[in-house]
Amino acid sequence: MSQRDFYQVLGVAREASAGDIRAAFVRLVKRHHPDLAADGADLPRRLHEVQQAYRCLSDGAARAAHDAALDESVRAHFARQRSVQRHLRRYDRRHPQVLPRPRRRIHWPSLLMIAAGGAILAALSFGLRADLIAG
Repeated sequence: MSQRDFYQVLGVAREASAGDIRAAFVRLVKRHHPDLAADGADLPRRLHEVQQAYRCLSDGAARAAHDAALDESVRAHFARQRSVQRHLRRYDRRHPQVLPRPRRRIHWPSLLMIAAGGAILAALSFGLRADLIAG
């Protein structure tokens, strides 16, 4: 964006009324005026920025032109973002991120332990059943 967002400078919403803009201007002038505020090297530049924002937003035609410029800069920003995304998608198609799944290897000792445990449990349960039937 080539110019500063004057709504942000004054700290008001875009839907702010003329009274809200005037109140924000007075509050900021008191805060940033070199005679009223504490020492600061950046105060004159900041005060000039606040005055410029108030001049623009207090005039109806200048405010409409400022709103149009803000809307255009937002549209241009999203157009640039879409362009970047298109370029990235083109890059992603050439170099896919999805890797093939690795084949799982069978861990034979674990499989043998499970089978042996199952056989022992089956033998024990069969033996217990036989004892219950006989006894």
